[in-house]
Amino acid sequence: MEPIIKKSLFPLFSCCSIFISAQQQIVTGIVSDHNQPLPGAAVKVAGTSRIIMTDLEGKFSVNDLKPGHYDLQISYIGFENQNITIDLKSQQTMDLGMISMLQKQKNIDEVIVTGSLKNSEARALNLQKNAINISNVIASDGIGKLPDRNAAETVQRVQGVSIEIDQGEGRFVSLRGLPPFWASTTINGNRLPTAEEETTSRATAFDFFPTELISYVHVNKSFTPDMEADGIGGGVNFITKTPPMKTEFKATLGSGYNAKSDKGVYNIGLLYGGRTKDKKFGYLFNFAHFIRNWSTDNFEARRSGDEGVFRLELRDYNGVRKTTGINTAFEYVLSPKTTFYLKGMYGTLSDDETHYKHRIRFDKFSSANNTARVELQNIHNRLITELTSVSLGAVHQLNKGKIDWDLSYYDNKFRYGNIPDKQNNSYYVIKYTQSGVGIDPTYIANHGIGPRAYWKADGGKLDYKDPDALFGFYSDRNFKMDASRMRFTDLEFYKVFVEEKDKMVAAFNHEINASDRLTLKYGFKYRDKERNARFSDIFYNWNNGTAPLLSDFGQYITSQANGTQYLSEMNTHIGNTFGPVLSTSGMDQFWFQNQGNLKINTADSEALEYNKALGRNFDVFEKHADAYGMGTYKVNDKITILGGIRLSNTNTQVKGYNVINNTLIPVENTKKYLAVLPMLHVKYTVNDKINLRFAATRTFSRPNFGDLTPGGTYSEADNEFKGGNPNLNPTYSLNFDLMGEYYFSNVGILSGGVFYKSITDPIFQDSFIGNYNGINGVQFTAPNNGKAASLSGIEMGINRRFDFLPGFLQYFGTQLNATFMDSEMVKPGGRKVKLPYQAKELYNVQLFFEKKGFNARLAYNYKGKYAVEYAEDDINDSYYGKYSSLDFGGSYQFTKHLLLYADVNNILNKPLIYHFGKDETRPEQVEYYGVRCNLGIKLNF
Repeated sequence: MEPIIKKSLFPLFSCCSIFISAQQQIVTGIVSDHNQPLPGAAVKVAGTSRIIMTDLEGKFSVNDLKPGHYDLQISYIGFENQNITIDLKSQQTMDLGMISMLQKQKNIDEVIVTGSLKNSEARALNLQKNAINISNVIASDGIGKLPDRNAAETVQRVQGVSIEIDQGEGRFVSLRGLPPFWASTTINGNRLPTAEEETTSRATAFDFFPTELISYVHVNKSFTPDMEADGIGGGVNFITKTPPMKTEFKATLGSGYNAKSDKGVYNIGLLYGGRTKDKKFGYLFNFAHFIRNWSTDNFEARRSGDEGVFRLELRDYNGVRKTTGINTAFEYVLSPKTTFYLKGMYGTLSDDETHYKHRIRFDKFSSANNTARVELQNIHNRLITELTSVSLGAVHQLNKGKIDWDLSYYDNKFRYGNIPDKQNNSYYVIKYTQSGVGIDPTYIANHGIGPRAYWKADGGKLDYKDPDALFGFYSDRNFKMDASRMRFTDLEFYKVFVEEKDKMVAAFNHEINASDRLTLKYGFKYRDKERNARFSDIFYNWNNGTAPLLSDFGQYITSQANGTQYLSEMNTHIGNTFGPVLSTSGMDQFWFQNQGNLKINTADSEALEYNKALGRNFDVFEKHADAYGMGTYKVNDKITILGGIRLSNTNTQVKGYNVINNTLIPVENTKKYLAVLPMLHVKYTVNDKINLRFAATRTFSRPNFGDLTPGGTYSEADNEFKGGNPNLNPTYSLNFDLMGEYYFSNVGILSGGVFYKSITDPIFQDSFIGNYNGINGVQFTAPNNGKAASLSGIEMGINRRFDFLPGFLQYFGTQLNATFMDSEMVKPGGRKVKLPYQAKELYNVQLFFEKKGFNARLAYNYKGKYAVEYAEDDINDSYYGKYSSLDFGGSYQFTKHLLLYADVNNILNKPLIYHFGKDETRPEQVEYYGVRCNLGIKLNF
């Protein structure tokens, strides 16, 4: 399929002008609310079954009309219907220009409310109402009502959607309780390449992408054949802003405060766009820059061998995050029938992080003198993520349909900044050790695997609910780490570089209006991807006499910022035990002044030159070639059926390394497969307010990159091979969705539905016996395709203004949604468990007040616990604990040009918890982020 698509796409692009020359009568126009376009408006040709929906820019085109007299009926949720009468002549292209809709209103207050706030919901609900598939939509000004600062956070309010958090900010998106790498996250319809510090999955981290660049967010619970369908959970499509129909200038300036870091937060945003006088050339420049000081307090309990804690880590993070986003878009209207566009985007996240880690080594406890050792890790790094993209395309209106095409390039990379220098840019760690620290012996037990401290649930004294018991292990209650006893242990350069490029993404779509009732569509998509991953972890030891003490570097030592306030939310004073640490400049100087005294510890280091780190050093060359065909048939005014099929061909070549007889050997593997994805959608419009939808689709998810690496290590002594599995099959899902929707007249919705997914070939970490290079009986530890799994659930939600209530209450409203899920899969060992990442419940509760220019919203978000990784028994399963947050957003529109806003994030300041087993009695990780607030102004001209 791939050669056919490559040979076909470019001739198809070049032939567009031939189609255009055969066009006849066309009527075009733009539907707006006086200020902004109205996407999803229904434009009906009276007396026929022809209904055309406006696109995201409010544009519509009625093709293949015979000369004559016509009445166009335009309808939109929250607006009065409008009728337009036209007389169309032979060979005429009639441009109706801007068609302004009038809002429905009850009183003079509502005119101000709807004009500034309610229209965003009207645009989103119209897109959702008129879509053939099951979806949710968020409009850009709806995003700004709550303090969601990046693309991931914008979707956490949607039913069935949850996000993973890193340092208090949204990062990965999950749909319907499935892993992030089973969700398709796209920008302008194209799946983004991934580059992230620790993961080797296909999940895209969206903390680098500011919300100011977003025009709409489409959360697709079911796919149609013209969408990329490599997402079992569904897909989230972020649509960037495009040139406006009239000149716009918008500016945002804000400043805030992070209570935990006790430092400021700053943001600026600019948007300028418009069109030339003849409306042919459109332009847009969109810029956002966000600087925030942040702080995180965290403790982690490390286990090895059993449930006992061999090492307790007290982690104190402080940093400065800088996010920059740039979106440019140009549009040229060659004729009413042809529009070309050029888009460019740049997004970057730079996180300068200082991290002090205090490690209490219970496993080094000596019963002879009741002492153990304490380790101090001084850590400094700068994490940098950068995305660059360019897209060129066009839309051509034809006599009986339209053609659109797009050529795009994407480059996403992750790297560490130049710390301590350009050559050794890394996650940089300097470790010291203080021995002979007194430990209360009642905390320690030895169950045959060495000294451990045990949780109360396992008969020990550690108790997460009692901070005095949790942190009362020092025998000296006044203990403080001593720089004159802290001796240098090792220095570490932890290096990661990942770059993934979609060197070309080419798409072609042709829509044909076969009749008033039948629309046909077909298309092709081709992607040429390259991914390079490099990793090393190098340790240095002192090689010249006795290693120095921390106090020997006295001019560069300092106290921890807010160290005494560490975990103050838990009412503990364990931060008082923290002694002096190296400053960030001191960390740099340690390397500059002492590198001649340091020697690489090859035994502990991980790098290719030591025949290690094979699973993190590999290259992927992957080509996707897709083709689809679909038809949308309007049986009558109530029933619409869409059916079709998508074929997705994948050719994945992975190059990595194996170690055979202590020799590093390059290896590579190629895997090819064709995904056949039939899809059926039925939409039943009971009346103007009620939709019933049914979808039966087949989707898939490609294996994660890290699972595909052919790299591995064979141990002849153990007859064991550990590595990836380049022969993994993709995971498939057969999906069934049923949804009902009721749309309120004054902008709102009541919805409910059920869904079921039958999943085949899920991927697990497996252990099995196989053949390796002619050797039989080899014990393999690698990812493998497992047995079938299933997921089922219920979704429900309501968005309702209380305008039916009297007096002051009519200005209130609420948005509520909930998702309940259940799943089952069988691990290779036979154990039945839930799907990883599947929480039983997700809730969102919003209460809002809107009157005249004032808007206030309080939003509560809850996500139940879910397993991240399964062992062979529950007590060793790793869970992401239940998490809830409360945010506030408020604004006041002083004039049509000036708005004042105020945001408060994380009001409850609940901890993020990972724990072993189904409850929190054995925490693995607990961290607090603190409350954040922001105040600013927005200008709009």
